[in-house]
Amino acid sequence: MSVKSVEQLLKPQSIAVIGASNQPNRPGNAVMRNLLQGQFDGPIMPVTPHYKSVNGVLAYRSIDELPIVPDLAIICTRATRVPAIILQLGRKGTRNAIVIAAGLDNLFTAQGTNLQEQMLAIAKEWSVRILGPDSLGIIIPALGLNASYAHINALPGKIAVVSQSSAVCVTLLDWARRRRIGFSQFISLGEGIDIDFDEILDYLGRDSQTSAILLYIDGIHDGRAFMSAARAASFNKPILVIKAGIYLESSALTSRLPPEQIGNDAVYDAAFRRAGMLRVGDLRELLAAVETLANGKPIYSEQLVIIANGNGPSAMAVDALLQRGGRLATLDESVVEQLQPLIHSGGRATNPINLLGDASPDTYQKVIQVLLQSNSIENILIMQAPSALTPGEVYADVIINTYKNYGGRKPNLFANWMGEDAAQNARLRFADANIASFRTPEGAVGAFMHMVQYRRNQKLLSETPESISDKVPYQPHTAQTIIAKALDENRNQLTTVEALDLLKGYGIKTQNESIDMPRSQRKGAYPLRVQVQIDPVFGPVILLGEAASHWSVRRNAVVALPPLNMALARYMVIQALAEGKIRERELYVPLDMPSLCLFLTQISQIVIDHPAVRNLLINPVLAAGEDIHVLDVSIDISAEKNSCPLAIRPYPKELEESFILRDQRKILLRPIRPEDELNLQAFDNSQSKEDRYKRYFAELPQFSHEQMARLAQIDYAREMAFIAVDSDDEQQEKILGVVRVQIDPDNTQAEFAMAVRSELKGIGLGSRLLQKMIDYCRAQGTQTLIGCTMLENSGMANLARKLGFSVKFNREDGLIDMSLNFQEANKSNL
Repeated sequence: MSVKSVEQLLKPQSIAVIGASNQPNRPGNAVMRNLLQGQFDGPIMPVTPHYKSVNGVLAYRSIDELPIVPDLAIICTRATRVPAIILQLGRKGTRNAIVIAAGLDNLFTAQGTNLQEQMLAIAKEWSVRILGPDSLGIIIPALGLNASYAHINALPGKIAVVSQSSAVCVTLLDWARRRRIGFSQFISLGEGIDIDFDEILDYLGRDSQTSAILLYIDGIHDGRAFMSAARAASFNKPILVIKAGIYLESSALTSRLPPEQIGNDAVYDAAFRRAGMLRVGDLRELLAAVETLANGKPIYSEQLVIIANGNGPSAMAVDALLQRGGRLATLDESVVEQLQPLIHSGGRATNPINLLGDASPDTYQKVIQVLLQSNSIENILIMQAPSALTPGEVYADVIINTYKNYGGRKPNLFANWMGEDAAQNARLRFADANIASFRTPEGAVGAFMHMVQYRRNQKLLSETPESISDKVPYQPHTAQTIIAKALDENRNQLTTVEALDLLKGYGIKTQNESIDMPRSQRKGAYPLRVQVQIDPVFGPVILLGEAASHWSVRRNAVVALPPLNMALARYMVIQALAEGKIRERELYVPLDMPSLCLFLTQISQIVIDHPAVRNLLINPVLAAGEDIHVLDVSIDISAEKNSCPLAIRPYPKELEESFILRDQRKILLRPIRPEDELNLQAFDNSQSKEDRYKRYFAELPQFSHEQMARLAQIDYAREMAFIAVDSDDEQQEKILGVVRVQIDPDNTQAEFAMAVRSELKGIGLGSRLLQKMIDYCRAQGTQTLIGCTMLENSGMANLARKLGFSVKFNREDGLIDMSLNFQEANKSNL
């Protein structure tokens, strides 16, 4: 991954258009026209042997003749010329190219190599990054840059769009222009064979000009890279995604991969949820979501207040809300009492509020003022059917002015002005006022529920999982011995006895142990099916549903990506119940959530510990209250390395180590886990006021649950935090110290921060923590480890110097800068 190369691509200082043309309807002509009509202030250099000038700009016959090295080249030629052009650009020194041509993988050299492979090999040799092929280009409104062949430009705004489909790009541009919605970045990935979603997400997640991200996806090439980047970005800003190809037949239309490599759409669903993203179903929902992102703000309540001028529209809105799992807000009695005198006889002062068809703009204004003054209302949908008494834009102006001029805390406001011609001017007024407006009640409610679902996904990301008891058996070596024996005998499947013994090693009750379960209890048990299989995009996945001989993943199962903890397993079970994949029956013993969740986490641990497992099928497993028994299991294995590993890097248990402090206390030093949140909170609370000030450079209040969860739930693929823990006689852990690093996506620089309990300084704990992080960063290939502390914290500076850091005192800023360059350190050690 390289954020630097993406930044060079999206912030070029000079541009060359290879294959520029004066002929209309040619990409080389459209790109030049768009570049010149923008406000890009760098050199624009057409390259073509056919014209002396293009659109009035002096042209160059070849890349070699260019007077300067362009930061970006847009290649508008036919596909057969692209590899040679990449070679010429590489020799010239250009490092970024957009390839508009498609179909390079279907064209071959005389040696049998397809042109796409040839192009990539040349690009890698000369360090040229490629956007495309089949890219529409990029549009960066803040730079006045339209480096695309789109028929229309984008307005400036705060939403970034990244799409694999050029057709979706131009549709969004056309629709947004009319709705006066703008964008921070508009990026057409095309086939994304080089620069892909992961690098773009890494860049956009840090881009201050982008407040929300919208993705259109045909398919993902690298599941782990995508998940790591998406999870990091979604912690900072909402990400909405639409993916084509729910069924294999439609996936084949948008993918150049063979069917067995496309990946299951249900697994994509699970991946999007796990990354905290929100998936929308179709282009209509996507456009509504754009409207909400452009004009809305985060919601803090899922309850909605509806105002309408008729029962019919409000009934449609309530139906749509309840069908999607939303909730109507209950108005306080004081609010109802204030509303009743404002509404004519026959209307309604409770939610949904009916102002009747003859309601005047003045009535709307007074009702809205009452609702704005209520601190209990978070979300308001205002609806209006066309009125013959007053134009719709008059009502819109009153609502906009009332909302804008209110000085207190404002709830989220949505508008639904129904109709076409009669409502068009009103909707434009709302767009200019940055208030989301919609044509239909269902569209408005759907947009609100997008925000609700996004909030739920984010809460799931920060949920603190329950710790698993150390009393649960855990014998991975036994399982490894069983698998190794089978592989030595050239078998790719375990016997039933071997498979059952493997499960026993993880504390799972099996057929032989289920004799004690009464026959009556078996009859009342839920017969479930749990399966592990390998997805070609996201690697091992876990499926849960009811036992059946014929199974469809989308129809019969819910899907989750390992690793699972108790919170994620609980969400998986709740999803299965909500979607009817597990049906609750009166004659069955009720499901015991903790027991079933523990079972799923045990299956997850098997997947993590044993990459040789290719398929694990338990059908059935009987769940009767706390009793979970496996009746039948089959396990397929392979000695070959899995080409598609876990999409999310699991807890790196191999980094655990024990050591003895100077006071002879035995300490465990290990990576942090999500379950550590409460102990981490206790550690932070134990810090003295002075130590907290030194660590955070300010007097900060105690962290919220969401903030602390973010510190405990890290992505081991891009960040690390080690904690030193001590256990009492009851095996209750206590955190004594923490060191963490944030590593940039290029792995060039990592910044560390460290804290030790105030009463435990001077016994070697800080030194051991920091050395652990130094060793970790060196093993990861990080180039430089940096940190800073306050001038008063001389102890930290002395420790850093002792461990090889260069230390500089920056008295102007009141800071001490610490830096450890691993390449220089390695040379000095030699």
